[in-house]
Amino acid sequence: MFGNLLFGLTALTYIALIILNLQNLNVKGEYLVSYGLIALPILAVYAVCSLILTINISKTGGFNWLSDNISSRKIAVGILWLGMVAGVFISTMIRPEWHSEPTTGLVRWLIDPLYFGGIWLPLLMLVPYAILLNPEWRDTLTPNLYKIPLVFAWVLGLLLVMAPKIVVTMDRLSSIKEKRDNPQSPSNNSMEIIDYEQSIEDLLYFLDREKDEPLRIELLAKIKAHKNWEAELERILRQKNPYVNYRVYAFLDYNKIEHPERFTEPINNNIPILTSRIQETINDPNNYDLEYLNIDVFCRVLDAQFKDSSAVFRPNILKLHEALETPPVERNAKIDTKQAFVEMRNKYRLAVKNWLDSN
Repeated sequence: MFGNLLFGLTALTYIALIILNLQNLNVKGEYLVSYGLIALPILAVYAVCSLILTINISKTGGFNWLSDNISSRKIAVGILWLGMVAGVFISTMIRPEWHSEPTTGLVRWLIDPLYFGGIWLPLLMLVPYAILLNPEWRDTLTPNLYKIPLVFAWVLGLLLVMAPKIVVTMDRLSSIKEKRDNPQSPSNNSMEIIDYEQSIEDLLYFLDREKDEPLRIELLAKIKAHKNWEAELERILRQKNPYVNYRVYAFLDYNKIEHPERFTEPINNNIPILTSRIQETINDPNNYDLEYLNIDVFCRVLDAQFKDSSAVFRPNILKLHEALETPPVERNAKIDTKQAFVEMRNKYRLAVKNWLDSN
């Protein structure tokens, strides 16, 4: 009975973790502290409840399979619990970092599951614990149903603890194979990096951050040297990720394409996503996430290269315009941050209005 009560309390904290991990993240600067102040108490309660639950299961013989020696078993149970809780802790606390640096390509495929690790990682503990708390289940089901998930959760937690910097910076490094700790390693702005990169998506990433004009020219040349660079840009747009698409629009702002008709559908399908992001920002006093959207550049590209498709875009652009015209809620920030938000919004409003007036 006591074990089931502890399991219920742990499950309640898990529900709180789910709610926390499903929230939209707009934690930049000072708001990172606010996220931490909410996340840390939830994680602390989860850790305490799961620890007492683990001790209870251990006392009732649930972990006898780990070792026949009592002392060794206690140490093994402690290490097992620590690894499982550490994985949940790191996945939850590093979410803001993953959010601020949107992932792309293979790296996105690897990191996205960990972005919601606070939701699924606890299940690798809770489901086996439910089996271990019920002797009739434990005796009837195969031991692998609780042993494998527990060990897997511990391994994941251990890996996250050992390499948090790698996890946080994977998107920034993208597919770069250089060694960060090597003082002779080339910088992210070097020609060696440009020569190494093959993916257009990664090249756009560096192009967006590169300030040195000769290197920007090299990056542009390498992108256009791809045999199917237009098809690749189209594929990126079809992913419907505004935090990646803005790099495509920045590229198209200076580079004319030969087949604009292929881009009409993916671009039009992305406009409602821009509108949704604007609405989220307008209605959230802690959200200042406008700069990545590049709506002024987007409108300029539509006007320059997709004039023939204006009638297709116009209904969705009208909705984008309506979202930008919605008065934002009062911002929770310093005056200069508020002013920057107002200026960015006004720039976008003017760009959309000018496009509508000329189309």
